[in-house]
Amino acid sequence: MRIGVLTYYRVVNFGANLQAISTYRYLEQAGHEPIFIHYMSRQLYATADGRYDTNEQVKTHLDFVDSVIKRQTETCFTAEDVNRAIEKYGIEAIIIGSDAVLQHHPLWSRVHIGGRVKRIIIKKVTDDRMFPNLFWGCGLNPSVKKALMSVSCQCSAYSLFSSKLKRRMSEALRGFSYISVRDTWTQQMIKAINGQEVPVTPDPVFAFKYYANDLIPDREQILEKYKLPEYYVLVSFMNVKIPENIIRGLKERFSGTAACVALPSHLGLGFSHNYDYEIPLPLNPIDWYALIAYSSGYIGNNMHPIVVALSNGVPCFSIDNWANYNFWNKPKDDGASKIEDLLKYYHLKENRIVPYKANTNNLDVTIYEKIVSFPKEAVSHTSQLRFDDYKSMMDSLLSA
Repeated sequence: MRIGVLTYYRVVNFGANLQAISTYRYLEQAGHEPIFIHYMSRQLYATADGRYDTNEQVKTHLDFVDSVIKRQTETCFTAEDVNRAIEKYGIEAIIIGSDAVLQHHPLWSRVHIGGRVKRIIIKKVTDDRMFPNLFWGCGLNPSVKKALMSVSCQCSAYSLFSSKLKRRMSEALRGFSYISVRDTWTQQMIKAINGQEVPVTPDPVFAFKYYANDLIPDREQILEKYKLPEYYVLVSFMNVKIPENIIRGLKERFSGTAACVALPSHLGLGFSHNYDYEIPLPLNPIDWYALIAYSSGYIGNNMHPIVVALSNGVPCFSIDNWANYNFWNKPKDDGASKIEDLLKYYHLKENRIVPYKANTNNLDVTIYEKIVSFPKEAVSHTSQLRFDDYKSMMDSLLSA
């Protein structure tokens, strides 16, 4: 079957690249012909393809994607573009997801006090993050069957959805043959929209090493390429402020056990450190995966590094900055965090802090203790169950 895949994949994001490739490889090995639909908002296109010739990190992401995902459509900006691609390539069904494709952010959830001179700010969002859009199936050829796979709403404030909006969303969701979500917040959002109970299913990165293992370099290759010692702990902070004494303290705590290594995001290194090792940019997504998979621990924010660590039984600790914010731009403790949801499944709630709320006194000690006492065997067992869940999800999806 020719299956179109509609998700964020040609983006400057390590996790998004890998989850797309995991899906592509699964469908190929299952005997199907996956065709990735290169749909983007014009704003997002400008940050990725539009910077290909001027930014080495952007080029590294897109070159890696193109080296693996050989079947892609032309760039599509509208529903008409996508429907033309569906007809041109003979696409028989469409998988939407994984990733945060089922978003909608009401106006009141985007209003807050901010700036140096405290004033009211309305956060802008691109049209691909507001209903209606193609990720909700809106405007797609109704004769083509559609499935939502492990999708997320990215902390959408669904309690603010109007009754009229929920009716329109419910109508859109009825157009899907199969729906699963990546986290309980999105599960609750869909239930609030139409009363439907949908399953929480794994992110495709949990299956990456099973379907794309040939892409992953050997441990020795990674150690040699980045001149790393045998045992190392990755430290990566983006958009969070951790006191410098904590960052320096981690090096002292792990001294004699493992070397601390600074790992940048695609935007660069967002913190100062006194470590002997730092991974340079540009950084290939597959090296990023391997660096985490072969490490003695990962400490940092964002979800996909935690997924990579857990799926490979690597100790991890999350500095979690995913949350909804109130009018005063303070994070709410409302259960919207996808990382909190993920770590609960592994019984690792204590391996996470919210940096805006946590007492950082002796945080380096806490992190060190959680890394060295990490239940590797139990985590590896749970990750195998996650992979089994992934296979069951794909069986159900393709059957639908």
